[in-house]
Amino acid sequence: MNYIDSIYGKYQHLVVQPCYRKARLNGTDFLIVMNDNLETFYLAATAKEIMETISTGIKVDDLYQKLQTEYEIDATTLKSDILEFLKDMQWKRVICLSA
Repeated sequence: MNYIDSIYGKYQHLVVQPCYRKARLNGTDFLIVMNDNLETFYLAATAKEIMETISTGIKVDDLYQKLQTEYEIDATTLKSDILEFLKDMQWKRVICLSA
């Protein structure tokens, strides 16, 4: 087991939910979200797709499985990218993780 797998193992059963104040589409390319601090973030295609996927709440592992079927990417890179995205969006208060 590598480092990414060990970290991913701690996240895989957590539920990801949006916790932003509001969101809107800017055309078909961008999703604009605003957190409770009224900070605005522009999310491009893949981030937009992930936010749409988690809109009703989804386990991290279910998100991984969905993205694994849609993209040709090795497991370790995908897990690393998901963890990075979740940490970034959580830091910006756009998503919440819960048990």
